[in-house]
Amino acid sequence: MIFQFLFLAVLLIFSALFSSTETAFTSLSLYQIQEMKKNKGRRGEMVNRLTKKPDALLTTLLIGNNLANIGATALSTSLTIEIFGSQFVGYMTGILTLFVLIFGEVTPKQIALARNEAICLMMAFPIHFMRNIFRPIIWIISGISSLFTRLFAGQVKKSFTLENLLQMVSLGENMGIVESYEKQMVKNVFRINDTPVKGITTYRTDVFCLDKESPIEDVLDEILEKDFSRIPVYQDNPEHIVGVVMIRDLLKGLAAGETGIRLKDKMKEPFFIPETKMVHDLFHQFKEEMLNMAIVLDEYGGLTGIVTKEDVIEEIFGELYDENEETASDKILTGDNDEWIIQGDTNFYDLHDHLGLDLEHDIKTLTISGYLTEKLGEIPRPGKEVELPEGRYIISRVNNNRIEEIRFKKSKQL
Repeated sequence: MIFQFLFLAVLLIFSALFSSTETAFTSLSLYQIQEMKKNKGRRGEMVNRLTKKPDALLTTLLIGNNLANIGATALSTSLTIEIFGSQFVGYMTGILTLFVLIFGEVTPKQIALARNEAICLMMAFPIHFMRNIFRPIIWIISGISSLFTRLFAGQVKKSFTLENLLQMVSLGENMGIVESYEKQMVKNVFRINDTPVKGITTYRTDVFCLDKESPIEDVLDEILEKDFSRIPVYQDNPEHIVGVVMIRDLLKGLAAGETGIRLKDKMKEPFFIPETKMVHDLFHQFKEEMLNMAIVLDEYGGLTGIVTKEDVIEEIFGELYDENEETASDKILTGDNDEWIIQGDTNFYDLHDHLGLDLEHDIKTLTISGYLTEKLGEIPRPGKEVELPEGRYIISRVNNNRIEEIRFKKSKQL
């Protein structure tokens, strides 16, 4: 009799052990697995190997857990009949169920969530041994389970994606581990992989450039007023960029007493790139070739504009200003009557982050200005209203046929 009670206690301990081990393994993060593999020797390596085959691991644990629970149920029933009679079997079943629920399921799982690494390391070799013993049974159960899974759920392969990573960063922000600006930088780092250079280009109508035949003395005041470190120079017309001059070189020449110098005497070869080049590729090229400015060309070889290393860095860290620059206002501001004031060059990522808008657009369209122009099908004019599923747009400011500012009110359905 005493031996039977001891055996029942052992079965309940095994039930708790298998329950906690199941939760410990399923709650491990990729980071924890890699850290254990690197720092915990053979046990860490075994944990990594077990997690590589989650189906076999889970089946092994469930077999062990069910054998322990079924054995405990059968033994407790036998003891109840032997001691109290068959009329008390129902009472014993209720008591055992409550006992298993508290001490064999809930409590062990809560402990496992707090100490998952320690439990996984402790149980790695025993579970590996059990998996080898039950291999034929595991193979049969996994095969039947996989068959029904394919029939009812299809072959869905879950993997760790970029969205999962960004969700983890957002969760870190909610928990106070990650600052909001850090979360935005992480998003920006990955977004530049999908952002073409055209999206961060200073458009040709906004580019300050000078004629290569201009004497330095004639344009010096204009150069100093603009306060740029590099200036594109053109031949014949501003859309035919043939070089770049560095202000440092011009000032050195003037300081050395050189006279009659024209910009073409100091200009360097320009670096041309297509507007379809991705920002992250350009960033690596800037680093490798020690460049600071690129001339952006469209598919026909015409000038789109210019892009600088600072433009690329600002895509990650946000707008940067020196002591002589005016701080620009935010691209999306709160207006009156539940409206939003949006700058025309606002990209779709900002619209998603601030307003939750996922706008379907042509792949060549990069800003809200281009989006509305595409929807209008005509040159925009101030005061024009556009009613779209996501809400109502009012074009409030236009410059050189480009939308500079919009008022937007979200649809009540969103």
